[in-house]
Amino acid sequence: MPSAATRLKELRQSARPKLSIRRAADVLEMGHSSYAFYENANLFKKPHLPLDLTRRIAVAFADFGVDPAEVMKLAGLKEAEAEPEVRAAEAARPPVQYVQLQVALPSEAALREMFAKLLVLVPEDASRDETAEILARWLPSGFAGIGPYLPDPGAAASPSIDAPPRSAATDDRESPRP
Repeated sequence: MPSAATRLKELRQSARPKLSIRRAADVLEMGHSSYAFYENANLFKKPHLPLDLTRRIAVAFADFGVDPAEVMKLAGLKEAEAEPEVRAAEAARPPVQYVQLQVALPSEAALREMFAKLLVLVPEDASRDETAEILARWLPSGFAGIGPYLPDPGAAASPSIDAPPRSAATDDRESPRP
């Protein structure tokens, strides 16, 4: 049976994406040399890791696809003892769900009009932070004021890769007339 140090190294290396010693230490909010000590079988000769450290590792490594039950074995816990620890580690992870969305924004003219109306709400002497706060607070109302954006069903969902980049000549902004 490999030592706790060797097994910790194996678990770190099984993480996806892979974790370096430095990154693992950063994730655990501990010094790099302190973390490296626990992975070095020549220095860390104890058969098990401290329970509090093992708990932290289980929570942190779970975000990288490492099974908390495998990590809890490093503390020398039997399966029945590890089970509540694993549940606690999994409960400590914030629920995250990633989704990809295609977003269609209103036209540049509609956005320009919306921002012009929102800027009226900003006092002239407002700082950048105050301006940002006001705009952030009122942006949802601004979008609601534009109305729903309904894309043309006949139009392409996204610009073509082969489409030429827009230039000032093709820009839909009004240009001065001669």
